[in-house]
Amino acid sequence: MPTSHRSHTRIEMKPAKKVMSHWNTCPADILHLIFQLLSPAEHQALCLVNRSYQSIAAPLLYSRIHFTWLVKNFEDHSESEPPPPVTRLLRTLLSKPQLAAHIRSFHLKGRIWCVGEARFKFPKIHIPEDELDESIASIDRTGVPYREHWSQELRGGSVDALVALILTQLPSVRHIHLGGDFTRQCALTCMMLRSAICEAGTYQLCDFQHLQTLSYLRRETRDEAYGKSIEIRNHADILPFFYLPNIRHVRASMDNMENWTWPTPHAPVASKLTSLDLYTIREGCLGEILSVTKNLTALSWKWYYDTDVRDQFVTQILDLDKIGTALSHVQETLTDLTITADSLHQNIPFGHGITEVGSLRAMVNCARIKTLQIPLIFLVGFAQDKTKRLQDVLPKSIEFLTITDDLAYQSNEDLEKGWHSWEWEDYTIPDLVGPWIRERTRWAPTLKRVTLLLEWMNMETDQWLSRVREQLQALSVQTGIPIELTGEAG
Repeated sequence: MPTSHRSHTRIEMKPAKKVMSHWNTCPADILHLIFQLLSPAEHQALCLVNRSYQSIAAPLLYSRIHFTWLVKNFEDHSESEPPPPVTRLLRTLLSKPQLAAHIRSFHLKGRIWCVGEARFKFPKIHIPEDELDESIASIDRTGVPYREHWSQELRGGSVDALVALILTQLPSVRHIHLGGDFTRQCALTCMMLRSAICEAGTYQLCDFQHLQTLSYLRRETRDEAYGKSIEIRNHADILPFFYLPNIRHVRASMDNMENWTWPTPHAPVASKLTSLDLYTIREGCLGEILSVTKNLTALSWKWYYDTDVRDQFVTQILDLDKIGTALSHVQETLTDLTITADSLHQNIPFGHGITEVGSLRAMVNCARIKTLQIPLIFLVGFAQDKTKRLQDVLPKSIEFLTITDDLAYQSNEDLEKGWHSWEWEDYTIPDLVGPWIRERTRWAPTLKRVTLLLEWMNMETDQWLSRVREQLQALSVQTGIPIELTGEAG
């Protein structure tokens, strides 16, 4: 029996040893394919097994760093979660800089600015005292002239100073997203980026030469933490990125600049930049950006007006001529154009109206546009003018057209005297689009679909008369062009 027992034991142990042996002798490229299917927590566990596994799992673990600072109770927004472990990440990158080379995607966003007192003060993230010296030493090594101020801000828990320092540790990053609480203050981040990109080689900073996509978003409304100050500008944060040789997509909130100046004596040549999503920048400055994007194929731009902003750009005037001039910079390359519009009223019930001037006739020259989403008023204005024709503003190359009713709420009777109100009624829409679609062989020979996204006009259900739908359906059958009528964004 003992002999039989020992024999049985050997039979059980051999498969386990073989399994471990097979894993340890498995080619690294096969292990990499397997490890790719695992979660970050599993990657972290594998890093602790042995050096061989760590060499494969660590690049996967650090390739994508995404942190979100959340509200603990979304129902009453009364409390926020503790900040994400960004200080722990910084400590790791400073002590093991070889790991930073693996980071390809870096994502920080936060929503605690909407929580109680956090609305009125900037968030703080403090580095532990026993780790501050190493962080300060890293700032000193950069050699930048503002390093003392940077160090002081970091000691005080400035999120801006912390973000700026983390960014200096990312030599191989390809994708950056910063938003919410991580962009409420940005002066130091701005200075660091200008030094790193526009004065490359002068200081001990990474130059972001591998960066391909950037998302840098700030609140559209005024930040209460600034008190009554409304002169906070962030355009300088974004502009250095246009100098990067491999930048392909930028999604950013940009303020307007009274005297437009690029951060170097020469404007950038963003030859690889093909996609732009821009917010808060108005038509007066839009052309400055588009003038350096000669190969742009996709543009999404949000026009906005905010009653709480007082400057020469964010006004109640919608200048269609300036928009047309801005688009002329990319008329040879642009294929996808999305324009949305919004008016932010701080405790003012539609009392400040918007009026349009000029026309968007210059858009006809954007002869490569295939997909277009645009508010109706950008095409024909607020007034119900039946002499306006879509063919006078729409390029012939359009395949997919979406017309929205952005700013349609400006039909309110409380508008200040002299400002335009929305006059277009639902029953006039078929008369506007009908002639253009019927003569599509002349005006839009490649047209494939028309979508009418009319959210505000659809607020009153009795406005949508059955004959309007019938007219559009008949028009669709007659022309063979699908016409979708909807009150909801897709």
